[in-house]
Amino acid sequence: MKILKTALIVLSSLLGIAIITLVGMLSGSFHTPASFHDLAARPAAPAGPVLVVGATQNTGLEVVRELLARGQPVVATVRLSSNTAALDALGVEKVVMDAMDEQQVRAVIVPGRFSAVISTVGTAARDLPERRNLLAALFEGPAKMDPAKRPDYVGNRNLVDGAKAAGIRRFVFVTVIGTGDSFDAAPVPARRGLMDVIPLKNKAEGHLRASALDYTIIRPGGLGPRTLAATGTARLTEDPAAFSYIARKDLARLVVDALADPTTFGHTYTAWDRSRRNVWNLFID
Repeated sequence: MKILKTALIVLSSLLGIAIITLVGMLSGSFHTPASFHDLAARPAAPAGPVLVVGATQNTGLEVVRELLARGQPVVATVRLSSNTAALDALGVEKVVMDAMDEQQVRAVIVPGRFSAVISTVGTAARDLPERRNLLAALFEGPAKMDPAKRPDYVGNRNLVDGAKAAGIRRFVFVTVIGTGDSFDAAPVPARRGLMDVIPLKNKAEGHLRASALDYTIIRPGGLGPRTLAATGTARLTEDPAAFSYIARKDLARLVVDALADPTTFGHTYTAWDRSRRNVWNLFID
């Protein structure tokens, strides 16, 4: 009986490895970008406060931390229902604003107040009607949610229009691998799990490109757990065929690097980390 149990465990493990490998092969995990973006020499930091939208947790919170570490004035947006404990601990200035409310956006983003806008706004896992595992995403498709309630397009459209109306030229937008010409780079479960979101993010990216703002779009892949340590090896590439996992701290560094780099204006990048090309990197790091 013990031998049979051991054999079943080994077979299950091998099957799991085979599935992960297959999923990786059906994505950009095995693709190495041909070129990378080199940061402009000593780019000038924005002259005034940077508005970070989606700042209470995850990538947005790491962006706030990175900006503060570089001495950049920051204003973080929060909703009335937001948990602001992490921002309070940082002592960062906060302003109440829901990106889905156009009037609130226009009331906050006013002329002369901010030097730039960074948006990490998107559908959070907590906002979905259910949380499912990898196999559910692969075989069942995405969890359903009314597109009008998702901030992926409407919220970011309001932010872009608000920045433009206020005369703010600089806008950095964090989306996701799978959007636009990077669709085939995303692993199959991610494509299915983001099936409802990707069209909205496509519209948001398109709206930003058409705005005539000095934009930069950055598409990360899987972000892993919040505690995932930075590697320092992540870079930006314009190769849409690449995919990797990335720590939020590394992504935040790339976002803030791009913010002050005029050579990134009008470009769309993949955030790629050679140290985390495959899903098993998340378990061994």
